[in-house]
Amino acid sequence: MFSSRSLSTWALGLCFLAGLLIGTLLVSRSGPDTRAALQVILGGYVERRQTLAFASIAASTFCSTFAALAVLFFCGFCTIAQIIIFAVPLFKGLGYGFSIGMLYAQYGTSAIRYVAFLLLPTMFLSTLLLILASRSSLRLSVTLLRSALVAPDENGSRRIKRYCVKYMIFTGICLLIALFDALIVTRFGGLFVL
Repeated sequence: MFSSRSLSTWALGLCFLAGLLIGTLLVSRSGPDTRAALQVILGGYVERRQTLAFASIAASTFCSTFAALAVLFFCGFCTIAQIIIFAVPLFKGLGYGFSIGMLYAQYGTSAIRYVAFLLLPTMFLSTLLLILASRSSLRLSVTLLRSALVAPDENGSRRIKRYCVKYMIFTGICLLIALFDALIVTRFGGLFVL
């Protein structure tokens, strides 16, 4: 009924959603001291995004997503990195959950439009990208583990070349997502001032 590819995609997506839910719930159930600490960590996320230039927003978004892509890329070459690969979307979800939770804690229902129009599109696109990258890394990692335990993979070098090309494409998509994020924040951010 389900292929291993679709099962891994669903599992990675559920890891992200679990992180998102946990992050949001942790913020909503935390005390004032914890929220103050999170505010320091997040560093006035909304305020910074409303005052930064296009290039700064694009660089910030790109670096955030690219860091996760870099971790996933190297995990693909490790035979025992499957847990780390599943942890990447979980932690990315936690980060988004903390950000969204802090926005709602700080601004209440007035944050709904800001989150819906300025955060969710980028979050959705970068999450899809990370799930695709995670799935690709997971497949290579499992293949390398299988070839180490059972028999060497005859198509190993071709598979690794394809993997590297995929990650070059993922990096290009990451750049496009960052530019899209910077565009919507600079063009429409003023409409959703909190």
